[in-house]
Amino acid sequence: MDRIGRFKKEMLDLYSEVNLGLLLEKITAGIRGYLACAEASIFIYDSEKEELIFETATGEKARELKKIVLKKGQGVAGWIAAKRRSVIIDDCSRDRRHTAAVDKKTNFQTRSLLGVPVLMAGRLLGVLEAVNKKKGKFTRADLRLLVKMAAFLAIPLQNAVLIRQMLENEKIEKELQIARTIQQSFLQQDPVIFPGLDIAFLNIPSSKVGGDYYEIMPLDERQIVFSINDVAGHGIPASLLMAVFRSSFIHHLRYSGDITATIGYLNRLLAETTEANLYVTSFTCRIDTAGGFLEYINAAHPPPLVVRGSDILLLDNGAMAVGMFPDCDYPVTRFRLQKDDILVFYTDGVIEAGNEEDEEYSRERLAAMVLQRRLLPAAALQAALIEDLNNFCRRGEFTDDVTLMVVKYFGTDLVDG
Repeated sequence: MDRIGRFKKEMLDLYSEVNLGLLLEKITAGIRGYLACAEASIFIYDSEKEELIFETATGEKARELKKIVLKKGQGVAGWIAAKRRSVIIDDCSRDRRHTAAVDKKTNFQTRSLLGVPVLMAGRLLGVLEAVNKKKGKFTRADLRLLVKMAAFLAIPLQNAVLIRQMLENEKIEKELQIARTIQQSFLQQDPVIFPGLDIAFLNIPSSKVGGDYYEIMPLDERQIVFSINDVAGHGIPASLLMAVFRSSFIHHLRYSGDITATIGYLNRLLAETTEANLYVTSFTCRIDTAGGFLEYINAAHPPPLVVRGSDILLLDNGAMAVGMFPDCDYPVTRFRLQKDDILVFYTDGVIEAGNEEDEEYSRERLAAMVLQRRLLPAAALQAALIEDLNNFCRRGEFTDDVTLMVVKYFGTDLVDG
């Protein structure tokens, strides 16, 4: 029986192996044994990123090799992937396709190399490599053997990769569901009743795990804080950052009662402890209902609307997003409410919601709808806005979290003093 016949007989159980790690270990062990080489590697091709990933490598440098990712066309493996051709290299130091970066990273010298693409119905799955023939040089017979090995291994390799992707997606979905549950538990659900105000609020989570967060916190019988925030990005990192932001916000605001000190503290905390691409857009205001005094900080958040009669005003005097730079200042801007003013707070998931024609809902449409329905109570006005948003999008679900708060100011019988 020839070498490929013996290989197929010994490796027949690979067709029932669904664990990718075990499958790759058996394949590389077979390559090393049948081709008498010092190292053997398998690259898995990621078609979306057009990258080759060292999924497995054997020998004393395996740990370092597994950290390497090559672009299509980069190095010998990248050349094989791009050209879909096999190659024998007797002296890698003289071959322009060989990248010394891999050897430098692993402190390993690649002297000779045999490489072939792994194809399935014309689709690239990866690349097999045999490295450093122990005695003599790789031969054309070695190349033919590795080509046949690749053809034999294509089906079990494809099956194992697909099964791993399915399991990873299932795991991610479970983790995202947990994150969604945690996120929703943070958001206020019970109605808030406060003298001089009519308050309604709503969050509609998207299919992704977003980072929308709002807080309504009475400080005393006449002062109340409203905060609406949006963490950059989606998924578990956004959800975790929202959890940190929320707990720190509540603790510091209860301790200080000062929105400038609170946002400044949160900015330093996030800037010094999180990655640069994680930040929060935030609008926080404190309202003294006795005189309609409002002070706010807008940290790069979509500006809330103030509806005054038939006019629309914007609370848009802004600062940097929270968490971008540790030394940012967050001074308050003061605004005086008038009786029957309507405040509308929202996240970008509202105004950037799109329809089938790729049109965005827009702040202008939101403002026009508020003006049209301004005589409604806060809850009814909010419901009308969401109904209009749904009618505009006509997609069944939103691609980003939708958070909306409506606050109507009626004044109060309390007086300053």
